[in-house]
Amino acid sequence: MTGTTSAAEAGQGHYVLGETLRPMLTNAMGSAVEIFDTKGPADAGPPLHTHAWEEIYVVLEGELDVTVAGTTTRLKPGGYAHVPANTPHGYRNVTQAHFLTIVTKGNAAKFFKQVAAEVEMSPPDIPGILRVGASHGITFLP
Repeated sequence: MTGTTSAAEAGQGHYVLGETLRPMLTNAMGSAVEIFDTKGPADAGPPLHTHAWEEIYVVLEGELDVTVAGTTTRLKPGGYAHVPANTPHGYRNVTQAHFLTIVTKGNAAKFFKQVAAEVEMSPPDIPGILRVGASHGITFLP
């Protein structure tokens, strides 16, 4: 297998629920992990949900309130959260935020790409997000 390198040039991102997620490394590139450069304004972010892959958020700038299994923690630059597979989680940007979203092999990149291409985000088409999420093994919680 050949490794992957990048000069971190601005690439195409996926606009989902108020945030832009720019794929840096994906399963389609042959990687077992996916990394997304994630940026969004205050109050953006996904509601509580579950999926079969692990997820890690590493805050570079700004602040996030991350909820994992019912406990909410405010993360500042340098902070991170690890979400085990199938664990209820979500987050809300407290301020404008820039962070890395890192996931294990699953359907994250496919979900972000499809939902950004097919679902209206302004305002968000919630039934559309739920439909696309379900097709990728994501369950949104009440």
